[in-house]
Amino acid sequence: MELRMNSPIRVLVADSEKIYREGLKVIFSRGNEVRVVGQACTGPEACEKARRIQPDLVLMEMNMPEMDGVAAARSILAARPETRVAMLTSSRSDADVMNAIKAGVHGYITKDVSVGALVDSIRRVAEGEAVIPPSFASRLLQEYAALARGRDDEAGAVEADRSRVTEREREVLKLLVEGATNRDIARQLVITENTVKVHLRNILEKLHLRNRQQAAAFAISSGLVRLQPERNGNGVSNGHATPRPMPAPTWQHAAMRQ
Repeated sequence: MELRMNSPIRVLVADSEKIYREGLKVIFSRGNEVRVVGQACTGPEACEKARRIQPDLVLMEMNMPEMDGVAAARSILAARPETRVAMLTSSRSDADVMNAIKAGVHGYITKDVSVGALVDSIRRVAEGEAVIPPSFASRLLQEYAALARGRDDEAGAVEADRSRVTEREREVLKLLVEGATNRDIARQLVITENTVKVHLRNILEKLHLRNRQQAAAFAISSGLVRLQPERNGNGVSNGHATPRPMPAPTWQHAAMRQ
């Protein structure tokens, strides 16, 4: 968002308490950096006025009636991404800070800041910075570090599961992804249907899955099975990787027959 040169920042104040909204309006009117262009006392009203007034920035209380501040912020940003949104709240809950940031807000300001600090935070958020209290910074870093470790652990778990699948089980999975029934798989691999069932049961146990649909989805997402690109009439790949048409019976009728 580009601010107009020498123009005040146009702010919509969303807070359930009228006296607080009016107090901010009076305070901001004493300077020339911030101008209140609208007020809202509920979450839905904040969303409607943000759409209609198109302020530079929305100051949002966390605990709004009818729709909480995080949900309202998410709705405002989805409808008009260029709007800057900062939570101005009395909540110091780590969970509230994380939920607000995950919703896409650009600042989290507590109500106990001085007027000068509030105006400075509004200016910084309006200019494109992300503003959070210093006391929350280390906790945010710890949270995202934990998330990163979780992603690494998940990737390691997927690789471990992949390594447990035998070559024959991969062949079964490939045919399963292509929509083959147990009978089809037995015929193509020259094994009995009972052996196919044993392979499928072993696959589900190794991958901690419940059914063949989940096994097929895991095979594709983990790279155990790579779909062949669909080809046009001239035998040239069109760039789309799709399984072959699924023969009858369908997934539901082709469930493992134990």
